[in-house]
Amino acid sequence: MILRLFEPIFARIRNRFIAGLARQEDLDVMYNQIAGLFQIQNAMRGEAVLKPMRGWALSPDAMACVLADLQKRTMPTIIEFGSGQSTIVIAAALKHHGGRLISVEHDPDYSKTIQEQAAACRVSDMIEFVHSPLIGEESAPHGRSYDLTALPNVQVDVALIDGPPIMNGTYTRLSPLRWAVQHLTQAGSVFLDDAARESERLCIHVLQKEFPNLKTTNRITEKGLLELCLNA
Repeated sequence: MILRLFEPIFARIRNRFIAGLARQEDLDVMYNQIAGLFQIQNAMRGEAVLKPMRGWALSPDAMACVLADLQKRTMPTIIEFGSGQSTIVIAAALKHHGGRLISVEHDPDYSKTIQEQAAACRVSDMIEFVHSPLIGEESAPHGRSYDLTALPNVQVDVALIDGPPIMNGTYTRLSPLRWAVQHLTQAGSVFLDDAARESERLCIHVLQKEFPNLKTTNRITEKGLLELCLNA
């Protein structure tokens, strides 16, 4: 019955594909409708309902790459720079397999929203939320980035870099990238979202000079996802 509600939309987009007239907005509409359908079904089963992914949020294909890595680990310690729907998804996965998630966010209002969602999804006990305000100047060489003194001194198995937002400067993600590599366990991995952007490529260029044994692997995703690890 629910599927029938979306049949006119799917039929219109299908016809555009057949006619060779499909546009990006058609693909976006199809994604939004399918994603919305999954969330409706989750709600009807009493499971967690996620907000839209893509755009600013980590895309589903990138999230799947991170989850595939996590399932190979035993009780991993994970840190993410930039809270969001990834926080809920990772915490839910850890609920089944064990581990710890540290979620770093600079915007206290947005962090509160994610914390409320985590409580509603019953995964709060898997997450340590850390408020890390942005410091520095946007006009400075490295722009603004997280105040890393707020972070616990821990070794991490997986780090996900999805913040700060690009408007804080070209090199805004260099500091969390550097912190993640410095605190990485021997078999750990760092995932950088938005890796197709020039700003992220410039950050990686600087990082590789500082860590010559840094290995990078490109994961094919919508916005680009780069996996970093340290060669023995």
